[in-house]
Amino acid sequence: MNNTGLNVIKTLGCMAAVTFFTLYNTWDRYDYDYHWILAFLTFISTIATPLFFVVAGIMDARAEQDVHWQIGKIRNVVIVFLFWMTIYYLWEPYQRGYLIQPWFVFSFIIIYSFHPLLLWLSRHRLLFCGLVFSLLVFSYGYDLLSVLYPDEHLFSLEPQYRLWTWLLFYLTGQLLGDALIADWMARKKVARGAIIALPVIYLFTWFYEQHFFFALFKADRNAFILTGSQIYLLVVALVIAASEVRFRRNAAIKEALLGTISKTMTGVYILHYSVFHLVTALIPITSLATKLTLIVVTFAASVLLSRLILASGWLKQVITL
Repeated sequence: MNNTGLNVIKTLGCMAAVTFFTLYNTWDRYDYDYHWILAFLTFISTIATPLFFVVAGIMDARAEQDVHWQIGKIRNVVIVFLFWMTIYYLWEPYQRGYLIQPWFVFSFIIIYSFHPLLLWLSRHRLLFCGLVFSLLVFSYGYDLLSVLYPDEHLFSLEPQYRLWTWLLFYLTGQLLGDALIADWMARKKVARGAIIALPVIYLFTWFYEQHFFFALFKADRNAFILTGSQIYLLVVALVIAASEVRFRRNAAIKEALLGTISKTMTGVYILHYSVFHLVTALIPITSLATKLTLIVVTFAASVLLSRLILASGWLKQVITL
């Protein structure tokens, strides 16, 4: 994947995170589903969290991975978690970033703690592919059984704590960074095929969610919204489709803009929830227009705030993994 395609995916992840979680947090208080535009935006932005883990896997696959890199990654996760949880307890509720949750920390600590094993697997492509496929089957099977048998204790684990799902998306990102697979993705026919397949995959996902997923989502008080396995193909297709993005006109300006936003990816994920609370404390959300404005303002403010923090050599550690 070229840098432009990666920046497109990272920017898309930022926008999806802000859109999805802004609308999700206005479900009960602001009449979430009174307009089809809001339902549509929620549907297309469900890729947010899975895409973050895929991007993390792609970026880590590009890094020079050794023991020092591994320890540094674990240290970064712990610093970010401790910092924002301290802010949370000192200034509740405005500084609680959505990702600063135990399941997020556990996921990455497990990933980086076992990284030597994952690195070894990445050198054995067939084993690695087998592991990713096994995780996909297991994740989808568990998610399906948890919905079909909600009263069974074995399947009652909350979606965000199904750490194997986040491991699946992270390892998928690592797999997409494999040299052989990257060469395959670089073919124009593959990217074009992914672009053509996207509407079909979106349509399938829409039918699945409308007739099965969202019906249970509403009935069970939003309990299944972080389940990621049902959009696995969609996320992978989006990454492949973006792998060969190139701009023909005003390329320098567009790439500079994308590069600026994409660098704030982790910061936006961490800060947008707090920005949302601050904005909604000042602006009453009473219409479709104000809801859409809230998304734009939250996104822009999160990006700008992240850029300011990244400009500080010390402060950037609290929004960098």
